Formats: sequence, structure tokens, C-alpha cells
Amino acid sequence: MIRFIKYHPRSNTYVIEKRAFLEENLILNGNLIVGQEVKFWKDLTVTGKLELGKGSVVQGNVKARGALVCAGTKILGNIETVSELVLLDRAKINTAACQGDIRVRPGCVIGSVKADGTLELVGKVIVRKVEPLTKVIIRAEE
Repeated sequence: MIRFIKYHPRSNTYVIEKRAFLEENLILNGNLIVGQEVKFWKDLTVTGKLELGKGSVVQGNVKARGALVCAGTKILGNIETVSELVLLDRAKINTAACQGDIRVRPGCVIGSVKADGTLELVGKVIVRKVEPLTKVIIRAEE
């Protein structure tokens, strides 16, 4: 295993140190917690839950069962999740697709979004395209 990735067997969770960078595709069987400002140059695939640290950048695509995308994170490719997707303040995503619910916090920018559940937009959010049959809820900032 790469030296800046640690593994916690009891929770089946991998942890990547902050400011690490990965040049190849990363596929992990389990959960993943990513530190702040980690750079992924290619795709990221996780079979469990993903927590993408603040200010991280993924140049490729992301797949996970569920994902929390922290503030200021950029995904230049697409993100696909099964259960849920939460985008915190100022996250930037090219395309987001989720078989469950998507919750988007203020300042986020999304090119295209599709939720089989509900798409909840909180505060000022930029969404360039919402796919047909996506149920949208818009709320003022809390």
C-alpha cells in the first residue's frame, strides 16, 4: 500500500494524509477519508462511503456508495453515488448523479445533476442543467 494511505481494519476505512497526490487510478474496497488538499490526477473508486477532504481536487471521475464532498473541493470529471451525495460550500462538480438524495450547500457550482431521489439546493447555488425527472427542493440559507 502507498505510504501516505493508512488502513483501519475494524471500520474497513482507508485514510489518505493531507496534501498527498496520487498519479494513478485509485480503487479501494471499503470506506475512504481523504485529508485536506489531496490531488487525484485520475479516477477514484470506493466501494463504501467517501469523505473528500476540504480543497481536494479530482481530475478524473469518482464512484462511491455515498459521498460527502467537503468545502472548496473540485471534481473535474463526474461523480456517481448510490445512496447519497452531500456537497458542502463552494464545491465545484462537472456532473453529479445519485440513485438517492443530493444535498447542495451555498456557493456550489454543478454543470449537470441527476438525482433519483430529491435534489435539495440550499442558498445561492449554480446548477447549469438539471436532468429530467429530478425532484428539486430549494431552501434559503439556514
